[in-house]
Amino acid sequence: MQHETIRTLVVRKEHTVYRRTLARAIEIAGGVEPLALFLACSPSEIARWTSGEFNPPMPFFLAMVDIAAANELTATALENLPAARARRSTWIPARDSR
Repeated sequence: MQHETIRTLVVRKEHTVYRRTLARAIEIAGGVEPLALFLACSPSEIARWTSGEFNPPMPFFLAMVDIAAANELTATALENLPAARARRSTWIPARDSR
């Protein structure tokens, strides 16, 4: 019996811990733009995380957890981000194997 692989984009609409934490970090930062500036990422990345299309990379998620826990934008939240930014800049996505 052969099984055909179905490729579909699964967008999570439920409020996961990622989306709840992100929403709180956005609220604390005063909006998407200030949070993006603080985390040194783009507002479009945050939009993808907010939509549930993607979860934030773990260093960004942990930074947002630190922001939510401190209830402010804190330097502690940024401790692991420089290494994360360096790793992400060298990441090359896999080729589409359609």
